[in-house]
Parts: sequence; structure tokens; C-alpha cells
Amino acid sequence: MNKLLKIMDKTISFILIALVGFLAVGVAITIVLRYFFGLSFSTLEEFLTMAFIFTTLFGSALAIRERQHISIAFLADKIAGESRIKKTISVVLVDLSIIFVSAVMVYYSCKWIGQVGSFVSPNSHLPMAAYYIFVPITFALTIFYAIVDILSRFVNIEDSDSGYTTDDVLPEDK
Repeated sequence: MNKLLKIMDKTISFILIALVGFLAVGVAITIVLRYFFGLSFSTLEEFLTMAFIFTTLFGSALAIRERQHISIAFLADKIAGESRIKKTISVVLVDLSIIFVSAVMVYYSCKWIGQVGSFVSPNSHLPMAAYYIFVPITFALTIFYAIVDILSRFVNIEDSDSGYTTDDVLPEDK
């Protein structure tokens, strides 16, 4: 299980790095083309918009795995205080609510794709299902990671190799 989780973590991290890199380069290109040459490419702008949305979707799933999701940390600390048992209960309740909302999103986004996924984008000429399919995929990842978070409270599951544990301390400062 731990090996599968590490592979998934690295894969999602790589996807996020690639998307952010694409966003940085793409935005720079659109700025140069627009302000220096008066050119605008709506297809590139559509891809950039979708990449931004995908970073949010994939990032929210990975944030649960890395225990960096604001709702989990804030709500668990607020409810539990210093009690370990109360903290475990509150984290499980938050995870269960995330699983419920994500399951609803998977269900309705699949219905949504079935209804409007065959429409073609006017800019990229791709079927909209090519974009929309990432909604149920990322919410399924969110469900998976929330289940892993619950299980990690009771069985030995290694923590992810996350980035910073706090916003104000770099890893070498610890």
C-alpha cells in the first residue's frame, strides 16, 4: 500500500509541476504576443484556463494526502484542542464529509459529462468531455486520499513526502 501511495503522490506531483510550468510559460507567451505583436490565441488561452482549473483539482486531492488541506487542520484543531482521541474523531468526521461531497461530485459530474460532453469547444475543437473528465477523476482521487487519511489514523501508513509542513518554516530551518 505504501509503495502504491508513493507512486501516486509522485505522479500527481509531477502532473502539478508540469501544469504550473505550462501555465508560467503559456502566460508569458500570451503576454509577449499580445502586448508586443498584437496577437491573441484563444486556443492557448483556453488551455491555460483548463490547466489552472486542473491544478486546483489535482492540488486539492494531494493536499488531503499531505494533510495540508485547510479544513482538516483548522477544524480538527478547533474541535479537538489537545485531546488525541477528539482530534482523531474530528479528522475522521471531516474526512467523511469530504468523501460524501466528493462522491456527490463524482456522480453528478458523470451525469453532466453524459449530457454536455459531446459538445465541441469552439477554440480547441476538442469535445468538452476531454476537459470535463478530470472532474470525476480528481474527486475520485480525493475520495481515495480521504479514505487513506482515515485508515492512517488506525493502521501504519507512511506519510507523504510533502513540501513544507508550515508556511513560515523552511525544511532546513527545522
